[in-house]
Amino acid sequence: MDKIEYLITKPLEGVRMKRLIFFCANIFVAGVAQLFAQVSFNVTLEGQLNNHHTVGGTTNNYYSEVWGWTDTVSHREYAIIGAYDGTSIVDITDTLKEKGFIVGPHSSYNYHEFRTYLNYLYVGAEGNDTTRNAGVQIVDLSPLPNSPVLKKNLVWVDTVKGVVFKYYAAHTLNAEGKYLYVNGGGATGTIHGFGGIRIYDLSDPLNPKQAGSYGKENTPYVHDSYTRNDTIYAACISIGTLNILDARKKDSIKIIGNPIPTVPEARTHNVWTTADGKYALTASETIGGHLHIYDIHDPTSPFEIASWTSNPATSIHNVIVNGDFAYIAYYSDGLRIVDIKNPANPIEVGFYDTHPGPILTTYEGAWGVYPFFPSGKIAVSDMNTGLYVFTFNKKHGGQITGIVRSAANNQALDSVQITVLGSGRSDSTKSTGQYKYGTAEGKTAVRYTRKSFLQRIDTVTIRAGKIDTVNVVLTPGVTVEVRKEQREAPRTFSLEQNYPNPFNPRTQFRFSIAELRFVSLKIYDLLGRQVSTLANNMMEPETYSVTWDASGAASGVYYYRLSAGNFSDTKKLIISK
Repeated sequence: MDKIEYLITKPLEGVRMKRLIFFCANIFVAGVAQLFAQVSFNVTLEGQLNNHHTVGGTTNNYYSEVWGWTDTVSHREYAIIGAYDGTSIVDITDTLKEKGFIVGPHSSYNYHEFRTYLNYLYVGAEGNDTTRNAGVQIVDLSPLPNSPVLKKNLVWVDTVKGVVFKYYAAHTLNAEGKYLYVNGGGATGTIHGFGGIRIYDLSDPLNPKQAGSYGKENTPYVHDSYTRNDTIYAACISIGTLNILDARKKDSIKIIGNPIPTVPEARTHNVWTTADGKYALTASETIGGHLHIYDIHDPTSPFEIASWTSNPATSIHNVIVNGDFAYIAYYSDGLRIVDIKNPANPIEVGFYDTHPGPILTTYEGAWGVYPFFPSGKIAVSDMNTGLYVFTFNKKHGGQITGIVRSAANNQALDSVQITVLGSGRSDSTKSTGQYKYGTAEGKTAVRYTRKSFLQRIDTVTIRAGKIDTVNVVLTPGVTVEVRKEQREAPRTFSLEQNYPNPFNPRTQFRFSIAELRFVSLKIYDLLGRQVSTLANNMMEPETYSVTWDASGAASGVYYYRLSAGNFSDTKKLIISK
């Protein structure tokens, strides 16, 4: 048998290295290689702006929340992003262009949160410095595309044990109808933090009135909230619960049922509901933090029906629902989009990694996401690199399940790695040989690999909302060494002259594959008889190198031919002994 060394060259596609197995064809299989994670899937970058990165509360972290506003007269769309020293308002209708910057409220770190009502923007921050516009700012957006105007600051006044306090800080904002909900707000020095929810009536948008509150003096502390039909869903991060509140009477908020423990992470960071109000989604801000989905048909007895995580090495941050999709800011994993048409079966159908680097800490990367622009654009804020604007191919998800068996004895195979090449997502079979994965609808290439077996790549059709069965058989093969070089992704198919040539007894063949194709590389003698097969399998777009040991072949002239789809090329080699 010929001795073959197989070298794979993979272009840089992303940031965090992930182990996967690459298996060669015909008489051999590959060993372990490290590849970079894929940057995007079903999401297109339309623009980026990073113009407030000269100062920051922590190293390289300059930005916070993102929100949006659409001018109903001009129909121009604006993204609103928090920076360390204020709020940037950016026209995203065509190219990204900043149209205004509102200084403050000052925060000890880059923290600003937003909501809009009519043509007014409300800005909150974790800041109590009264010299830097502390309190909730009210900004008039109607002058856009000229500069927006800061009108005033709101300061909540309340009494605790007979003492009057002024509360400036706000951790997050939430709005429904004519009501603004100001959440959290920590204590700084002698200034008390409110901690719970403060409710403003916006009937007069420039002069909001205090309408009621919940959780004063941190009992409980409400990190974020979402309101639907006068029902408040309060994310109580410190105690790890989701509290559902009856807010029909703003001055008399009552809890519905018992607080819901969000397990296993118990760090309820934010919450959103589906459009029909039957399901609640929470994000747990901690390393390995999950998206949790609860059935809230009966708000007095909610129960969890599903959970989902992108990467256990980082943390989810914020989730927002629009239609059938959950849009997630997932810190170091960037924007993640999950199909929740069936809330019990969340399926990732799109992503864009805004944080192209290794995971260093929990608090870095994507902070917020706004998916409500009429144009379909999506705004994302990245703490390190600023504002991103995307469009999303709104494909729904489907699933494939099946069993992988050996062609030799029909036994189920465990530890088979299944990689969906379009999205880069992978999983492995259990002891029963069973696997299951979900991805966006349409045709996709799926690779099955296992040590001592030939790699297999199939084209699989994913049907939206369906679970289809695809059983797979793998053929045993011989393991060879695989290494990786960093080279540019090939744009064309090509076959280079072997080197050295003439040679004795080893030579190397290098070739490039520009698209996913079934590839064969074979050697023939002058009579057309096949002498050796070096490749005979599906291959991804990469540059490859195969070393052939011709110790068992006689001196003379031979030919080698590369075939890949419609591409074919033949060259001559000489063995000189």
